[in-house]
Amino acid sequence: MLKRKNLWMSLLLVVMVLTSGFQTSALAAVEAKQASVTALGLDSAAIVPEKTLPLAEKETATEVLSEAVGKENLEYTDSSYGPMLTGINGVKAGDKQYWAFFINGISAQVGPDSYIVQNGDKITFRLTSYSNPDAKTVSLKVVDGNKTVISSPYLTDIEVIGSPNAFQLLQVALGNDQVGYEDTQYGKMITSLKGIKAEGSNFWGFYVNGNMAPVGAESYQLQNGDQISFQLESYTPAPGDGGNEGTTPATPTPTTPATGTISADILQSAVNATSAYVLKNEVGEWQVIALKQAGKTIPKDYLAGVKAIVKEKQGKFSRITDTERYALGILAAGGNPANVEGYNLIEAIYNGNVTKQGLNGVAYALVALDSANFSIPNSAQWTKEKLISYLTERQNSDGGWAWDESSTSDIDTTAMILTALAPFKEHAGVKEKVEAAVKYLSAQYQASKIDNSSTAAQVIIALSALGIDANSGDFSKENNGLVQYILSFQNKDGGFDWQGGDVSDPFTTSQAIQALVAYKLFIDGKGSLYHLTLSEDNSAVETPAIETPTVVTPQTEQQTPTATVVKTNSQTGHALPNTATNMYNLLALGLLLIIAGSVFYIRQRKQNA
Repeated sequence: MLKRKNLWMSLLLVVMVLTSGFQTSALAAVEAKQASVTALGLDSAAIVPEKTLPLAEKETATEVLSEAVGKENLEYTDSSYGPMLTGINGVKAGDKQYWAFFINGISAQVGPDSYIVQNGDKITFRLTSYSNPDAKTVSLKVVDGNKTVISSPYLTDIEVIGSPNAFQLLQVALGNDQVGYEDTQYGKMITSLKGIKAEGSNFWGFYVNGNMAPVGAESYQLQNGDQISFQLESYTPAPGDGGNEGTTPATPTPTTPATGTISADILQSAVNATSAYVLKNEVGEWQVIALKQAGKTIPKDYLAGVKAIVKEKQGKFSRITDTERYALGILAAGGNPANVEGYNLIEAIYNGNVTKQGLNGVAYALVALDSANFSIPNSAQWTKEKLISYLTERQNSDGGWAWDESSTSDIDTTAMILTALAPFKEHAGVKEKVEAAVKYLSAQYQASKIDNSSTAAQVIIALSALGIDANSGDFSKENNGLVQYILSFQNKDGGFDWQGGDVSDPFTTSQAIQALVAYKLFIDGKGSLYHLTLSEDNSAVETPAIETPTVVTPQTEQQTPTATVVKTNSQTGHALPNTATNMYNLLALGLLLIIAGSVFYIRQRKQNA
């Protein structure tokens, strides 16, 4: 009897040892990230019904749109600003129309190529008229504890569609990474804005039209004309509640000095950082011009690449602006645009249809023809005098110009035309036109209408060409000049974003580097950005190679902009730690031992019976 008891106890001990580490397996759930995208026509009818898609890592709004409708159903056109979305599913933007881009119902402050879509985002592309009296707009301001506005002063007239809330406005306008918050039982509580934390007795007050809102930002639905503001404030803590009495709220460190005090070192550092960013991305004509004038090395493959394009096209391009930018790029790279593989791009300009693409084509025709000592015959269809007359005769009564020659002036076109007219500013009939245009630009700046880095860049280029300081006088306010303003868009990688955020994009940066270089040329007294040198023998001059250039052949008019799409599984997440063991092998071995022991026990009983 004692032997049988000992045997059963041994078997029980084996089972306990083996099963002590036996745990129920748990599968870690990985949340699938997704976003929705839709496209609307002028009447807000759905061109692309709202479609929810799995979201890849670091996927842009352009890539999401391409996945939703198919890349073949998107149309682009080249412009002086770069590739522009013009058609979705066969619906094209007409005159004075464009495709607006919205994030969660808020007009985006960056381009769709730059915005990294977040989990749950609702992305909308809407065909919009430049003049839309029915547009619903709001404004945003963020103020620190010292009553200093730390948000861009240009966050006005932000268009909204649908029913977005004030918290969504804050995220889209400042950038997701600039808004810290915690989810509480009462909704989202803002903990930091633009790096300034609400600590101790400080908190971020939420105001609508000057009055503190009775609800949180997430609960407030935006209304047309709303003036939304967030201000760092402090409450008086009750005795013993642990408040930090006497503390001063944190304030941001200024990134640029006061008006008129931007040092040569700061400006040169900005140019160097931007140049480094440019050389790591696509290098096209505008970047080559800036690199040349900044004294930087142009990748040696650029000139060969653009020559190949001119040869392939036999010197003929459907858009005059292509001919003009290639001429300028070739000249900057040391080549002769009057003799590119046997083709004369200068003649193609002065005998070309320069008005085909509006006043932009006329302005840059003048810029290209005046960029070096080119020979232009009196019999040319477009002499410099004719181009000057064409531009000055089309100035609007407010002093500005419109690219489509309409009566509604725009800042960018006005700045580009001023750049073209700058070398002739003292000519009879030109001087008063230039003065009126400068007043127009100053009024736009003072009215906070210059609300993005690209527009600021064009104005800086124009003013620098005219010999006007873009960082003082009529182009400064509240201790900030236009150059300081554009520097506020420069990110840590050296690149620039369009209207806020920390994601740089090559196109915006290409304009910013031109502006910085133009301003530096002005400060150093070295002339205009587009005044280049033609080699004496009219032949190409080889440019030295850099060690690791990243060069993309300039885009021709037949190429369609493409986006790199990162394909992943519908579920994403971090890999789980490796928790595999040999427990199940041991368990199987233990069961075999139990069975063998049971058989042995039964046999022993039979023998003893």
